[in-house]
Amino acid sequence: MIKSLSEAEMTEVYRQRMKRDFPPNELKPLTRILAQKRKHIALCLGYYKEDQMIGYAVLQQDERQRCLLLDYFAIFDHNRGQGLGTCFLNELKTMFADREMIVIEAEAAATEQARKRIAFYQRAGARISGIQLHLYHVDYAVLTLDLAAVLDDTQVRRQLTDLYRRIYPAFFRKLYLRME
Repeated sequence: MIKSLSEAEMTEVYRQRMKRDFPPNELKPLTRILAQKRKHIALCLGYYKEDQMIGYAVLQQDERQRCLLLDYFAIFDHNRGQGLGTCFLNELKTMFADREMIVIEAEAAATEQARKRIAFYQRAGARISGIQLHLYHVDYAVLTLDLAAVLDDTQVRRQLTDLYRRIYPAFFRKLYLRME
């Protein structure tokens, strides 16, 4: 079951989980996540099994609320390897079935962990776009989970550009964001 997280719950997840699950160069400050949550840009969600949180996701939504960016996604380490990540993604796809797509940025490093992460998303139905992203000194492959629409790379690029305009200030985009 997926539930919206309060600011207090999101703060706890950030401090206890996200700091362990994501490298510092991929982790936004908590203050920015909470500010985006207050502005209804970020959706902070917990994934529960029998009233116990076992995972979380932070998604960013475009202004028209048609496109989502899966900003952070994790299953707690002691629950991994049981198919729960796939179940969580499937529930997200059902929850947002009226949206056009969910965009996923997956680190494009030549590591086994990066390959496994991309393969996981592909098994869940994501397709790799032709878009490469360099965000804050990290290279990412852009994948899409098509929901109510199937968009080509030009349309995905346009949606992603609109999302980034909403999420990041202009100075940040100029210094730290490059899309190819």
